[in-house]
Amino acid sequence: MNSISRTEAHKVFADLYRKTRSPEHQKLIDEAILRSNDVFIRIDLIKKVDEDQQAAARAKLNDTPEEKPKRREPRREQESTPKETSRQKQDPDPRKKKKEPTPSGGGGFLSALFGVNPNIVKFAKESDAIDIGIFGRNPTISNSVEKIFKYLKEDQIIYTIQALRLCEQQGWRMWNPLIYNIINNFNRFFNAFISLDSLFLDRISPEVFLDRSMKMQMFYARLLSREDSKEVIINNVPEMVKQDEKLSSKLPQILSGLNYGLSLESTRPKLSEAISAFYIVVHKKMTTWEDITKILSVPALTESKYQAGPEITKEVELTVARLTDEISTKIHKRNELNQLKNRYFKIDEKGKISFDFLGLVIEDYFAHHYPENMNIEGVKSQFKTIPHKLLYLLLRDFQSVFANFIEGYIKVGDKNQQNEVLLVTPGLFKPELEAINLIVRSLDAFNRKYPSFQYNFQQFSKDFTNGASDQIASNILSVLTEAAEFFGTFANKINVIVENHLLAKQYEADGNLNEKIYSTKEKIIEEIKILHRFIPHYDSRVVTRDRMNGLMVSDVFVSMAKLLYNYAIIFKDKLTTNKLTLNRKIEADLQALNSEYERLTGKPFDNAMIEKNPNEQVEDSSDVGDL
Repeated sequence: MNSISRTEAHKVFADLYRKTRSPEHQKLIDEAILRSNDVFIRIDLIKKVDEDQQAAARAKLNDTPEEKPKRREPRREQESTPKETSRQKQDPDPRKKKKEPTPSGGGGFLSALFGVNPNIVKFAKESDAIDIGIFGRNPTISNSVEKIFKYLKEDQIIYTIQALRLCEQQGWRMWNPLIYNIINNFNRFFNAFISLDSLFLDRISPEVFLDRSMKMQMFYARLLSREDSKEVIINNVPEMVKQDEKLSSKLPQILSGLNYGLSLESTRPKLSEAISAFYIVVHKKMTTWEDITKILSVPALTESKYQAGPEITKEVELTVARLTDEISTKIHKRNELNQLKNRYFKIDEKGKISFDFLGLVIEDYFAHHYPENMNIEGVKSQFKTIPHKLLYLLLRDFQSVFANFIEGYIKVGDKNQQNEVLLVTPGLFKPELEAINLIVRSLDAFNRKYPSFQYNFQQFSKDFTNGASDQIASNILSVLTEAAEFFGTFANKINVIVENHLLAKQYEADGNLNEKIYSTKEKIIEEIKILHRFIPHYDSRVVTRDRMNGLMVSDVFVSMAKLLYNYAIIFKDKLTTNKLTLNRKIEADLQALNSEYERLTGKPFDNAMIEKNPNEQVEDSSDVGDL
């Protein structure tokens, strides 16, 4: 290798480095060349890595000897001696030579007299891209053109290529399609541009240069077509590089490469003038950069789709699909929570939950359990302000009003005709009914032991947050928090029955009701799980001696779930409270997901088909005070 000059060695190194390799293979190359700054040693290091990779590939082929290896096609990027490279590049295959449209040029007296276009003479003088000669009959490419392609140093080229490759592979995770496409177009231009320096070493003809620089011309035309290209690239590429541990220390060299590639219209000659010079020399006609852009007819960059390789495109598609699922799930969850709030809670404009329904519950309980002539106003006041006494009343009320709906037979019909029906399989809610009995017994024991214990909702809220200050308060606090958790869990089970009924009603309204779902109109509930089924006898009227009298069976289950959910909030069940305030987090998540979706697709997520409900903010309103 040392028999060739250092200049030729740089050319060989560039050809070797630009060979097409897998990402893993290229990573090994990048790591290897960091071991030395000497170009000859770097060439040997690259060859060694390539040989090791080829040996590994051959070893894999040996595992399947019956398969014939494919004949390798010669490639321009493969290693070759300087003389071979020169010979190959000076003798291009005429079949591959593209026929360039011949643009029209100006004429005049000098053209008639000497056969030269005065516009070409003027162009040569102003741009320094063409040498005219004495009479201008045989214009040639100026030496100044070659300098444009040889300005950057080796380390600037290498690190800039690596930085742009990083942007190509990872940029879609940060940038919208337009920014990514602008930067990736520059990436392709830069690689095509620096690959042309070796053509000047081989002294190839202008015709060959035009043929081999076609991609560079197209990428450059697209680069110049946008005035914001430089700003986009300089503002975004360095930020990406700073996040890479290996490349961040090479930022000065990378910035040099970027700035040079973006200022090629500030050189003398400009790159666009250099390209025009080759067209002029080949066609012997004046050809401006505007003429060339018309010849190339390069389409503009898209703003809504990433123009990348198949691997990147697939990653983007998978990410968009994942975001679509997540957004749909979040919207469904938000709608579900909003439906729950609207169905079971009364929320004012400030987001406070109203518990005024408790007045009706307390009045109904006293009407059925206390003598009419008894002065009960003082007793009522205690039940409204003392948490453990209110809890006792609510549990007793539930036992007397709702227990039969989930355990035994109930009467339905009217005053003239009544039937006894069973709604739920006996024993399905046995754990819940036993839990109520257990809490009631605990409260009875506590009230007998501490009949004069004073404890209000303000103290309950304080103890719930900070812990009880004495043993008596600690005992009752434990009962209250246990009851709150029970109410929340119980409410969820009843809500499943209500949700299933609403799903079946929706199917019926849409005309999708099948025989299996229809049969559940009178079939008792045997299990609690999400499915399409009606509440049995849902449209029958209830016959009772309490406040449920005259309601439809389905309305009784809604009332039951409503009371249980509100009881859970009153006694501060954390899961139920979090469920009501979860919409804040869901909205924040949706905003982030929608922003990411819009960045990747260039358009907002289309949720027109997803039903939206009002977005209410619910505060922690469980500090009920004097009810």
